Amino acid sequence: MSKKLLTTLCFAMLLAFPLVAQQTVTGTVTSDGESLIGVNIIEKGTSNGVLTDLDGNYSIKVGEDATLVFSYTGYETQEVAVGSQTKIDVELSAGVNLDEVVVTALGIQKEKKALTYSVSEVDPAGFAEAREMNVVNSLSGKVAGVNVSTTSTGAAGSSRVVIRGNNSLSGTNQPLYVVDGIPIDNTNLGSAGMWGGSDGGDGISSINPEDIETISVLKGASAAALYGYRSANGVILITTKSGRKRKGIGVEFNSSVRTESLINTYDFQREYGHGRNGTAPTTVDQALEEQLYAWGEPLDANRNVMQFDGVERPYGDAGDNIDRFYETGLTFINTLTLTGGSDKVNFRFSASNLDNSDIMPNSGLTRRNFTLRTNAQLSERFSASVSAMYVHEQADNRPRLSDSPGNANYTAWSLPATIDVETLQGDPNKLGAGEDGTELQFNDNVFVTNPYWAAHQFDNDSKKDRLMGKVQLQYDIVGGLYARGRIGLDRFTNRTRNLTPYGTAYSPRGQLSEGQREVQELNTELLLGYDQDLTDNISISVFAGGNQQRNFSESLGGSGNNFNIPFLHAIGNLQNQSVNYGFSEWQVNSLFGSAEVGLMRAFYVNGTYRNDWFSTLTSPIEGAGGDNNQGYYSAGVSAVLSDLLVMPRTIDFLKLRASYATGSGPGVAASPYQLNLTYGIFGQGHLGQALGGITNGSIPNANLIPLLTKELEFGLDMRLFTGRLGIDLTYYDRTTENDIISAAVSSTSGFGSKIVNLGEMSNKGIELLLTGTPIKTQDFTWDINLNYAYNDNVVVSLLDPENDEETIRGDESRTRSAYIEHVEGLPYSQVAGFAYVRDEAGEIVLDDNGLPQQGEFTHFGTGVAPTMVGFGSTFRYKNFSLNFLIDSRWGGKIYSATNAFAYLRGLHKETLEGRETGIGSIPAEDVEDYYGRIYSITEQFVYDADYIKLRQVQFTYNLPSSVIANLPISGLNVGIGARNVGLLYSAADNIDPESTYNVGNAQGLEMFGVPATRSIQFNLGVRF
Repeated sequence: MSKKLLTTLCFAMLLAFPLVAQQTVTGTVTSDGESLIGVNIIEKGTSNGVLTDLDGNYSIKVGEDATLVFSYTGYETQEVAVGSQTKIDVELSAGVNLDEVVVTALGIQKEKKALTYSVSEVDPAGFAEAREMNVVNSLSGKVAGVNVSTTSTGAAGSSRVVIRGNNSLSGTNQPLYVVDGIPIDNTNLGSAGMWGGSDGGDGISSINPEDIETISVLKGASAAALYGYRSANGVILITTKSGRKRKGIGVEFNSSVRTESLINTYDFQREYGHGRNGTAPTTVDQALEEQLYAWGEPLDANRNVMQFDGVERPYGDAGDNIDRFYETGLTFINTLTLTGGSDKVNFRFSASNLDNSDIMPNSGLTRRNFTLRTNAQLSERFSASVSAMYVHEQADNRPRLSDSPGNANYTAWSLPATIDVETLQGDPNKLGAGEDGTELQFNDNVFVTNPYWAAHQFDNDSKKDRLMGKVQLQYDIVGGLYARGRIGLDRFTNRTRNLTPYGTAYSPRGQLSEGQREVQELNTELLLGYDQDLTDNISISVFAGGNQQRNFSESLGGSGNNFNIPFLHAIGNLQNQSVNYGFSEWQVNSLFGSAEVGLMRAFYVNGTYRNDWFSTLTSPIEGAGGDNNQGYYSAGVSAVLSDLLVMPRTIDFLKLRASYATGSGPGVAASPYQLNLTYGIFGQGHLGQALGGITNGSIPNANLIPLLTKELEFGLDMRLFTGRLGIDLTYYDRTTENDIISAAVSSTSGFGSKIVNLGEMSNKGIELLLTGTPIKTQDFTWDINLNYAYNDNVVVSLLDPENDEETIRGDESRTRSAYIEHVEGLPYSQVAGFAYVRDEAGEIVLDDNGLPQQGEFTHFGTGVAPTMVGFGSTFRYKNFSLNFLIDSRWGGKIYSATNAFAYLRGLHKETLEGRETGIGSIPAEDVEDYYGRIYSITEQFVYDADYIKLRQVQFTYNLPSSVIANLPISGLNVGIGARNVGLLYSAADNIDPESTYNVGNAQGLEMFGVPATRSIQFNLGVRF
């Protein structure tokens, strides 16, 4: 049915091209003689609008007695009555634009001053020139209340974005992403945990930053309420670029070269070499046992000592293994864009190619984006918009993280000073292999993999093909009344291959798994709206509509272990083979509505309501289960006091706002088959008969309901000194009720847990944005901005409201001595573990053997920083532009397993104490026992995760128009951009405080990830 409707809509758009024309107004918008690009021009009282093109030109069809409104950020808005004019040129004056238009929920444009909630617009300029591999990482430090964190997994990794704190203990806390009005899938396709693993990437990384026109962040429940059950975590709206009216076809070519160098945060001791108990190895067997330990003798480059391969090498400092093993990352990005348009139709097409070689050897990313967007005014009242985005992405050898098996980082970072990592290369034609072609073992622990074998012989690859698109039609019925319909699709296929090769020490005959997953979301939406100024003092904007969302996911894979024929790495060569298949399908039907009334263009009241019906909550058993639907609403009010009251001359604009809303997160609504028992067929059967069983891991709950959030928000927006200073302040108070939690049950039940609605969480906070222009002259401008956010998060209750000491464990470190727990009465994601035993004076108490003791189990603090501060500044002089961004986090904790292992193996500088003199009653030759005991004491390795980073520096030069006039081009720019330039302050030893290894709900654990990198990018852009 949806395919037929999509075909019908496309044919309707094509057939309608020759329809009726109407009065057209054209012109140019300038300021101080310079053309302005992207000026917003709207027919007053309607949704009809256009933007100026690269030359400041515009063309718009208008009705009788029309008035055009010209608005542009940083300039005074102008209104011009059209009358009989067909050409209107406008000169905008710099000033305060109090009529800015922003994109809100469902793609509806609204005047910013009318909003009763917080919406942050982010200028994507610079996203491409100082590029992050995942575009959403570019938001870090730029939006108050938006916490962006990444995994230490290299170029193809996922990102974690949390807006105004965490809402759920078990469900996703990431926002909904909407591209050109269409929700897209942002599922994380794999992550590391206690026993290792790798990051599989996410959905938002597919977006090409060069295609982005605007980004709007809907932070609160009121702003996102129209998205219903997906509104709780906020919404990030991305609008892609469109074409403009112009002569001929516009061509733009952008080319960038990006280099990455690792930031070496490690500062291990380089005074003692490999060995144990104060001695260096003298035999090959000893060397194998002691190769990973730096408890040997003082370095002596004039002395040769036995190593793992039977070769005696100098017992001196072998140099920087990090530089030897890791490579300089290199990325080439080339994008070609074609634009064009007339009075009736415009288009934009872009093709982009990104080729990356990562710092991890034999690892990289290839991404190809093709984007098309067309807009057509098919008749006086009928318009259409079609957009499509195809992405092909291939990730090669995604690095393994956390635990040691297959993790090249584990070894590369933790070799003693006397070991040269290049001695582990083995066969130059098969790196990491010995003479027999199997892994060259350099130590006696088979689970610590040779880094060259892990990097060059393991496979961890993925290929993803993705199609996103929409068809939208709008009919302006009469006098502000319009109807809109659209269909949006997001579909991808992800193919994976994970190989542990034949000859790997911990799996001698190898393992292999291959799989393919298909995911699709289809949204069909109809909307009827009315947007009109009823009088000079009364305006109204109402709409109502419905949406049908259909999702399916299907996976098929094969796996097994023990290759029969050595080094033939194919599924058919596996001794033990298994096939897995998964399928899920679900649907949500929704009705929604919104109403807004404006009085005197200064006082606004609005409200929304949405009701969702869920197939996942509809029990197949008649009469069983609870309600299968839930409603969400919002109400808000804003008052522009500067338009209602006489203000001091220094105040240009002052608005107060307040709103209240309810919302929900995907949770159970997006997780089918949780209400009843489900069944599956197992393997080959038994004695010729089919064998099946219950597949649920948790006891089903027929009465599950979606979690519910309730949020109250107050805000102030003020601009002073003719726009030179802006203040945007927000306070919010949000609670989450009926969170979905897996409660542990007795194993005798045959299940591991039961799914229940019991959890409650609270988030309160403030957000502050300060913008200023200290200097502004004809040739020079200096802009600054400061954003600050504080989130006070508390887990109010878990399973039993009467029990104030409940905890839920979220994750565990590989050291088995550190954990992430959710604890009643404390903030989300507590870093937990064992403290030292101390006396009343706070001094560490030793046992009878002179060793520190593992004390009480303690919660040390949250793994999520509650305070965020970002500061940015931009300098513009004529055609030059320079900007920088400083980003910081405060108040979080991180447990470093890397440092714990560094203590255990004598690598940490703090383990130098006592090597010559002993510690207390512990003699020097046994001092490793002292530090080995500390390895199990969590407190020693829990650090403040506070940091200050120089996140970005960017320089751009645009060739002057006077020079371009003599060239066969319309524009040229060159520039250089850098990301993650420097770690200005950190309280954590040896690690980057952002070095977590997954994007899930257990934040605050670190262990041997890909090192952080600094990127420098050179850019060239040419327009024809």
